[in-house]
Amino acid sequence: MAQVTIDLQADIANKFKTYIKLFGSKELMFDKFIDYHINRLKREIARMQKELIKYEEKYNLNTEEFYQGFDKGEFGDEKDYMLWAGIYELQLDSKNKLAEFV
Repeated sequence: MAQVTIDLQADIANKFKTYIKLFGSKELMFDKFIDYHINRLKREIARMQKELIKYEEKYNLNTEEFYQGFDKGEFGDEKDYMLWAGIYELQLDSKNKLAEFV
């Protein structure tokens, strides 16, 4: 078993101790913490995918193809294009974070 030492402010350390008692062990608490964040990222990715599909249907264009063109400056700076690209970038970021967990 490996040991990890973390320096925390007293109030945060007390919260950790309380959570560890609630879960029964440090390992279970951290497993649940990680599971929670993995599931949160999956929900975010799915929610963003629904938004991306709306833009794909509206403009009859695949998001990846749109983004390549947007990145090259082939699209203007209309609000829809900015939002579409932003959602896609956030989704990519969430997917990268998820990949770190799995």
